[in-house]
Amino acid sequence: MQLSKGDRFNISKEAPDLKKMAIALGWQVTEAGESYEIDVSAFMLGADGKVPNDKYLIFYNNLQSCDGAVLQSIPKKNNRGQENKTIYGVILEKVNPQIEEMTFAVTIHEAEKINANFSNIKSAFIKISNLDTGIELVRYELKENFLRETAVEFGRVYRKNGEWKFQALGQGYQAGLQSFVDKYSSGNTNNTAPITHELSTGTAADDLQLPAWELEVESEPEASGDTGNLLRSQINTQVNARSRKIPLALAASLGVLVLGTGAFAASSMRSANETLQQAKILAVETQNAAQATDPNQLRSFDKRLKETIANLEKIPNFPGFGYQQARADLLTLRPILVPVGRNLQGAENLEKAQKLAMEAAVLVQKPPHPMEVWHQCQSKWQQAIGLLEAIESGTPVYNLAQNKLSSYRANSAIIGQRVAIAQKATNFSNQGSLKIQKGDVAGAIANFNQALGLNPNIPQAYLGLGIASSKQGNKQQAIYHYDRALQFNPNLAEAYLGRGQAYYELGDRQKAIGNYEQAIRVKPDYGLAYLERGAIRCMLGTKSQALADFHQAGELFSKQGDGNNYQLAKNFINECQEPTAQAVICDYRRNIDSLGRRCGSSLNVPIIVRRKSANSASNSDSSEIKRNSSPEQISPPDSDSSSTRSRRRKRSKR
Repeated sequence: MQLSKGDRFNISKEAPDLKKMAIALGWQVTEAGESYEIDVSAFMLGADGKVPNDKYLIFYNNLQSCDGAVLQSIPKKNNRGQENKTIYGVILEKVNPQIEEMTFAVTIHEAEKINANFSNIKSAFIKISNLDTGIELVRYELKENFLRETAVEFGRVYRKNGEWKFQALGQGYQAGLQSFVDKYSSGNTNNTAPITHELSTGTAADDLQLPAWELEVESEPEASGDTGNLLRSQINTQVNARSRKIPLALAASLGVLVLGTGAFAASSMRSANETLQQAKILAVETQNAAQATDPNQLRSFDKRLKETIANLEKIPNFPGFGYQQARADLLTLRPILVPVGRNLQGAENLEKAQKLAMEAAVLVQKPPHPMEVWHQCQSKWQQAIGLLEAIESGTPVYNLAQNKLSSYRANSAIIGQRVAIAQKATNFSNQGSLKIQKGDVAGAIANFNQALGLNPNIPQAYLGLGIASSKQGNKQQAIYHYDRALQFNPNLAEAYLGRGQAYYELGDRQKAIGNYEQAIRVKPDYGLAYLERGAIRCMLGTKSQALADFHQAGELFSKQGDGNNYQLAKNFINECQEPTAQAVICDYRRNIDSLGRRCGSSLNVPIIVRRKSANSASNSDSSEIKRNSSPEQISPPDSDSSSTRSRRRKRSKR
């Protein structure tokens, strides 16, 4: 997020999980400013706006706060046209609770003596980033034209109501570092009056990488007995002493910037060393991985390689963490990702292709099979071939893949022939379906037999033969064909319905009801099965069950838009609700019922019509076949929803 002067940014709200942050102050100098000695300072202030003690002024002579929360890097010498910056690492949870604000200022050392000012310092900025992820949270680019100023407060981080916030200041002063020391260690602010200026353009880039420290280490001085120095005199002494040498204890602590101190820092350094060791191991194993063909081995190596590279990228540029070695290892390991990934892809393709080939072989082990199975087998062979063809040359499995490719193509060609035969058989079966709908029973039987001669596993062909046999009056032969259809497809509801009708014709009502119930089980929305079962139940006297079947059939026909059969269901409901009377048997051949009347003439006595017995039905069966939009789907006799005959008349064949 880009801020303007005076804007504020709620760090805690925008980054609620933030633990550590990097605060970078950067600038560029002109040719005239190359000689400037530019100092960056951070003042950690209490509620009274003052530093609690001299260890809360973080600058060139005190690089770490006494609470261990803030540590400063040392910028390199100014270079014209190049970015110069100082970075502060801040561990928020370590900040002393008494500290309410951290103000960041940039000053020019001895500006009056060398006649220096900020007009020769351009593209200044301050920005805050998540030190764990490197993600920038907020940036403020100072676009003011500072012509006479020798010091600038870039920004401040402050705590309010338990939340950390940032304010872009951009406040210029004609002052030096000593003026800020006076301001924040006492009430003296006489020489720090702000000066305002017009805006100018300027941008700055930041690589988010903390620079390595260039440290000179000196021994700790012996403790002095004088501990009564005032805070201001202590700070003044440090400011006036321009030596950038760091005490030995402080130098040792610099390696744990933003990672804390003690056990956690040691753990982090151990983790970095383990990553470097793993990088060495992977570099040695690279040759083996380049020739490996086992997908599991390659997956393991690829996973370890990616994890190690990710861990190397996280190693910070701090002393003791092996940052330079990590950079070198990255240069070695990153190029390995591509060939390893290519080898892994090839090995996985081969593995998948072999699995598909096995599935295809098992699928057609015990023929005959319906055309759908042959199609599935062909699809698996084609997928396997595609995987092998995608394996790049030069991979370790390429030659093996090429050998398998030739045999897979041969197998696919054989299956293609079987698919063609199965398709031809299906075509014959469809022709038989059309002929039986047109009443050409003999022609239909011939087509069904041709279909089964090519592929014995066509349930629809057996169904068609069952219907044809029923139309010829051969109920036992019809039942045989229905049995064969159900052997190959146990979920063929039409076969159960046809077989139930055949059993009814033979006088076995219980088997008929059992087959209708099987049809309903596999096809719950099969209205004709409910209609047939209801008719038998009504004839047997179980009228409540019969009426329930008729109502269910009517609802299904209504939903399916089958008006003719819907009306039949309504008629059956009315007839079955009439007073109970002896069932009248109709002789369809003479069209005379058992009472000597014309079939269907009674208006007040329900006639449960049935087909003639098997012994007298050879020449009088006029069952019709249901038309279907799909030629392959054949319906059993007496199921034509589009028939113009009444259901009573159709059942009179019984």
